[in-house]
Amino acid sequence: MARCTFVTSAAARARGRRNGCESPRGGRTITSLLDVERRLQDVRSVALGGMLLENRPSTLVRALLRAGATRLFLCSAPAASWDADVLLGAGRVATVRIPHISLAGLGAAPATRRAAATGTVVFEDCDEALLLGGFLAASNNVPIQVLHNLGTNDLVEGNPLLIRCGDLLGVAPLRVDVALLHAPLGDAEGNLVHFGSRWADLLMARSAGHVIAQVDHVITTAVAARLGVSIPGYLVDEVVEAPFGAHPLGSVGAYVADLDHLAAYQATVKAGGFAGYFARYCEVDHLSYLDQVPAARLRELERAARSG
Repeated sequence: MARCTFVTSAAARARGRRNGCESPRGGRTITSLLDVERRLQDVRSVALGGMLLENRPSTLVRALLRAGATRLFLCSAPAASWDADVLLGAGRVATVRIPHISLAGLGAAPATRRAAATGTVVFEDCDEALLLGGFLAASNNVPIQVLHNLGTNDLVEGNPLLIRCGDLLGVAPLRVDVALLHAPLGDAEGNLVHFGSRWADLLMARSAGHVIAQVDHVITTAVAARLGVSIPGYLVDEVVEAPFGAHPLGSVGAYVADLDHLAAYQATVKAGGFAGYFARYCEVDHLSYLDQVPAARLRELERAARSG
């Protein structure tokens, strides 16, 4: 079991500023996917926002893949799906701290299953308490998050993620180089608007050294304020406008996950066709990706979100 230490550093002070202790950075936050790709080349630890099939940063994950980042430490909200699976399938991940990765009702995430079976990736044993406890410690800028109020189970016993500070037993801060988030709407100041739950996205934004959000549409700050800001702009460093950016997953209130695409992906990977899928859907830019999805299918996914 590791023992915690108290560290004061420039990085920690910067995180304190990001948590609202000082003024946020100035200037516009709108950027391009090409600029994002350049900045993601040297990333080593990543948190993915959203939950399972909803509000996942699929377009930013494709940018991360094109950037060539490798040997990643990957974490997420407690349930991840296609976005984590494609990173694993591409061989870009060294360590995973995510309790659950699947394609929801479609079943197993095929690349994740293969990576676990071959032992090429370290999958840390963790539950929601261990994962979210790390984000809580980081977001509050404290050296430990005790777990007794977070609903722990037998995964906690003897877990190497546990630390002890005096009489306190808990988990250390989980800080990452970059958090990749998705929101349906956002403005040029970095304010994000979610419809429904933001899940663990706020905790991730407070825990990351750099936060990049993709939004389906950029709106004015006045509209964002009227709709209700779910993540404030002082926590967001960059915003990329990418219509249907969560596809093949869903954007709550805008469009649902494309289960046909996910089923085809699952079948292709199981049949050994990951390389072909990767070349067709991940190595291309966003507009080229969308060109491969029929416009009628995108409209259908939008209608399903409205009717749901």
